[in-house]
Amino acid sequence: MPANPDEEPEAPQRHLLRMAALAGWGIVLAVQVGQYLHRPTTANLIVTIGLATLFGLFIAHALFMRVVQKRHWHRVAARLQGAAYLSEFHNLPNRNYVLAELRREMPRARALQAPFVLIQLSIENIAEIRERRGDDFANRALNALADVLKRLTRSSDFLAHLGGAKFCVMLVECTLEQSFIYLKRVPGTISVSDGHNVLDVPVTARVLQYDLEALYATDVLRDLEETRPLRRREPPRPDSLAA
Repeated sequence: MPANPDEEPEAPQRHLLRMAALAGWGIVLAVQVGQYLHRPTTANLIVTIGLATLFGLFIAHALFMRVVQKRHWHRVAARLQGAAYLSEFHNLPNRNYVLAELRREMPRARALQAPFVLIQLSIENIAEIRERRGDDFANRALNALADVLKRLTRSSDFLAHLGGAKFCVMLVECTLEQSFIYLKRVPGTISVSDGHNVLDVPVTARVLQYDLEALYATDVLRDLEETRPLRRREPPRPDSLAA
């Protein structure tokens, strides 16, 4: 990837060939113009106009290809940049985005003495579900959970996909006790049809309040993933605070 995303990733050999061809066309046109000025006949005029037209078309084609290739590169660069922060699942923010948001939010929380809460919601037995019920059923369960969380998460907070069957919600300017208001709205199970019956798939919740002392986003996210899961409908435990 080039250092400057605005530059076309063009091979040096191709660029040199194009410049040589341009110089060759220029020399041929200059010789023909000189011959016409020396002998201004109708035949020389026609040849000169023809060569000038071809030379102009060559330049126009070169400029057009450069613009097209640059636009294509911009689209590729945009997709690469987006892929670094977006999950393929519902185009939700991914783990990299969560870490970037943590690095932004942690200093703000420390400065304002306003903690935030991270909640991980997951289908932890997804491998068993895939084995017993198949990929289609497991994917429907994940889609159902994602849809529920998107409806419940307010615009000032954000929802991310950590990978696999794990989702993360950040509740900004929120305490551990206040986070239970959100958790009470999250169902303990997701109802999914297998084509014959509707089955309840359990949802696991882990909760972590940022303690205003941890300095590294990776440590905060790791602490969340290592926190003991809550029993459904119980308030968040004090021991789920970051150590």
